[in-house]
Amino acid sequence: MGDWQWQIGILGGNTTAWVVGLALLALWLIELRSIRGEGARWRRFTLAALGGFGILAVYLLALQITLVRETFEEVAGGTGILLDSSRSMTLYGASGPRSDAVRALIDEWQEDARINPMVYLFGSTTRGAMWNDLGESYEPSDDETNIREALNYVLGKGADQELGSLVVVTDGADTSFRADTLALDSGGPAIHAVVVGGDDPIDDQAILSLHADTTAYVGVPALIRAEVRAVGDLRGSELRVQLWHESRLEQETVAALDESGRGAVAFEVTPRRTGRALYRLLIPAASNDEVPENNDRAALLQVGRERLRALLVAGRPGWDVRFLRDFLKRDGSVDLVSFFILRAASDLTAAPTNELALIPFPTDELFREHLGSFDVVIFQNFDYAPYEMQTYLPRIRDYVQRGGSFVMIGGDRSFAEGRYAGTAIEEILPVKLRAPGVVKGSYRTEVSKKLARHPIVALGPDPALTKQTWRSLPALHGANMVSAVKEGGQVLLHHPRARISNGAPLPILVVGESGRGRVAAMTTDASWRWRFAADDTSVGSDEYELFWDRMIRWLTRDPLLEPARISTDRERYGVGGELVVSGRLRDESYRPMKRVAVELHVQPAVDEKGVAVVRTDQDGQLQATLRAPSEPGAYEAVASVDGEEVAREVFIVEASGDELADLEAMPEQLQAVAEQSGGRVFLGTADVPALSELASTSRRAVGLVSKEPLSNPWFILLTVLLLGATWVLRRRWGRR
Repeated sequence: MGDWQWQIGILGGNTTAWVVGLALLALWLIELRSIRGEGARWRRFTLAALGGFGILAVYLLALQITLVRETFEEVAGGTGILLDSSRSMTLYGASGPRSDAVRALIDEWQEDARINPMVYLFGSTTRGAMWNDLGESYEPSDDETNIREALNYVLGKGADQELGSLVVVTDGADTSFRADTLALDSGGPAIHAVVVGGDDPIDDQAILSLHADTTAYVGVPALIRAEVRAVGDLRGSELRVQLWHESRLEQETVAALDESGRGAVAFEVTPRRTGRALYRLLIPAASNDEVPENNDRAALLQVGRERLRALLVAGRPGWDVRFLRDFLKRDGSVDLVSFFILRAASDLTAAPTNELALIPFPTDELFREHLGSFDVVIFQNFDYAPYEMQTYLPRIRDYVQRGGSFVMIGGDRSFAEGRYAGTAIEEILPVKLRAPGVVKGSYRTEVSKKLARHPIVALGPDPALTKQTWRSLPALHGANMVSAVKEGGQVLLHHPRARISNGAPLPILVVGESGRGRVAAMTTDASWRWRFAADDTSVGSDEYELFWDRMIRWLTRDPLLEPARISTDRERYGVGGELVVSGRLRDESYRPMKRVAVELHVQPAVDEKGVAVVRTDQDGQLQATLRAPSEPGAYEAVASVDGEEVAREVFIVEASGDELADLEAMPEQLQAVAEQSGGRVFLGTADVPALSELASTSRRAVGLVSKEPLSNPWFILLTVLLLGATWVLRRRWGRR
C-alpha cells in the first residue's frame, strides 16, 4: 500500500480555500468582539469555543477533503540475467578461464526448470540472447565493458516486463562505472551481482593507456606518454618500460609507482622521415604475470613536415610572381624557397663569378640534391632551356610520380611557349601542348558546371553561389594555348570564348594526377588581378588567397580536401574487436556518391571477417561494422567502389586493447548497487545459489482508494449541533 495523500475539492483550489478560511476567521473574530460584554467568564469561554468549533466544521465541509492512496499487490516477478561478454571474461584465474566458470554456473542454473529468465549480453553494446543454448554459445569477445549502459538498458526493459530480480554476471572491470550514476527506483528489481574473479585476485603489470599526438613532424621531438599499473604480488616489483621502433630497442625507463601501484612514463622521440612511424611500449613480462597481453601497446604517428616546403621558380619578375610569392611568404604553414631567374649560366661576363651580385641558377643543387625535400614545385613563367636543365626534367617527372606535386603557371615562357612540348614535363602535365601560341584580350574565367564543388574553385557554399562569385571576380588578360586535355584531367576553369582544336573551351585551370603525385596547369599569369576588388562588386582579395591556399593544400593531399573520407570509431582495438567504420564518399567531381555499394575491408588482410558491403545514403554517407584482425599490428580500413579504392583510414590492433588494460576486480560499486536495490553480491561463482533463490516478487499497481471522511452524515450532524447549540445559548443568555 502507498501512503495516504489528501486533496481538496473546493472550486478554485487552494486560492478559494485561503479566501474562505480568512473570511470565516474574520467572522469568528467578530463573534468574539460581540461577547466581550458577557459578565460571566465561563459563558464567554463557552460561546467562543462553540462558535470556533462550528465555524471550523463549516470550513472543513466547504473544503470537500478527500484522502487518496495508491494500492499495490505483490506478484511473482520475472528474473533477468545480464551477462558480461567482454574479452576480459576470457582471462585465466587459479581455476581456469573466467568464461569456463560462467558456463559452469549457467549449466547449474539451467538444471532448475522453475525459472526461465530473460537474458542479455553486454559489452560494447547490450543485446538479447537465448537462454536454452546460452552456455554453448557464450563466447566473450567485445572490446569494452559498459556496466552503466547495460543496467539502464535492462532496467528500462524490465519496467514493462515486471522484472523482480536482475543478476549481473561480470568481472567488474569497468573503471568508469559509478553506482551513484544509476537512477534506481524504490519499486525496481533487486539487483544481484556475481563478480567473476572477485575471489581470485590477479598478479599483473600493465600499460593502462597510451597517449601520443597522431600527427608528428620530421626533426621535431614528440612525446609518447603512458600510464602503467601493477597489482597483486607484482606491485612491489620493479616495473621497466621499453620503447621499441622498427624492431629496435630505443629507450628504457623504470616507472615510479604510487601507493595504489600506478605510475606514468614518457618517452621523447624525433621522427627522421615522413610517413607512418609505429612505436611500441613494452613491459618485459615477469614469470608470474598472469596477463602478459597487456604489457605491449602501440602508438602510430603520422609523420609529416611541420611546414610545407614549396619551391617557386620564376622566369622573370612580374606582378603575378610578386603576388603569389608574397602570399606564400605570409603563410606560416609554408616554407618557401623562391628564385627569380635574372642570369643564365651562358650569360657572358667580364668579371669572375665570385665577384658577381647575381649567381647562376643552382640547378644541380635544387633538382639533384634537394628536390625530394619539397612538397610542391611551381614553375611560374619559366623557360628551362637557357639554364641547361634538360637533364633535370626527368628528375622532376620522377619526383611527381613518386608522390610529389607540380604546378605550371602561364606566361610567354611557359607551356609550349617555354618549349616544354615533348619533354618529361609534358608527360606529367594534365594537358597536351602544341606549337607556341597565346590568346590575348580581357575575359572573366568561368567555372566548369560539373566541377563547381571541387575545393580549389568552390568559393561559395553551393555551386550556384560559386558560379556567381567567379563571374564577379576581376577580369583576366591573356592565356597560353594548349592542344587538348589529357584523360583524367579535370578542367576547373575555362575561357568563355576561346576554343581548342576539338572545339572545347580553352582551359584556364586543369588539375590531375600523374603516378602517385598531383599536378596543375594554370594557363594564365594574371590571377594576381583577383587580389583586387572589381568596380561593381565586393569580391576579390580574399578569393585570391582562398584559391591559392586550396590549390597548395589539394596538391599536397590535405586530408580535409579529399573527396572521399572514412574514419574508425577508435584509434586502437583489441584483437577481434568490433570496428565501426563511418564516412562520406564523393566522386572526383566532389558530388555525393548516392546509394552505391561500397566494399569495406582491412589491409593487410588476415581473415575474411574484416570485410563488409554497405550502401551509401542520399548524401554519400555510410556506416558499417567490421571485426578487427586477429593479429596485433597497424592496419588500414579501405573503402572500394566497383573494385577501385576511394578512401582509407589507419588503426591499430593490440593484443590487449583498453579492455584488458585494467583488470583488477572492483566489486565496491556493484556492492553499492546491490545494497540500494535489496540485492546480494557474490565474489566468485562457488557460492552462488540457484536462480529460484534469487528470484523476487515485484509490486504491481492495482488502483486508487479514496475516502471523504468529513462528508459523512455524522460529521454534518455534528456541525449542525455545534451551530445550533451556539444559537440556543446566545438566545437564552440574552445575546443576539
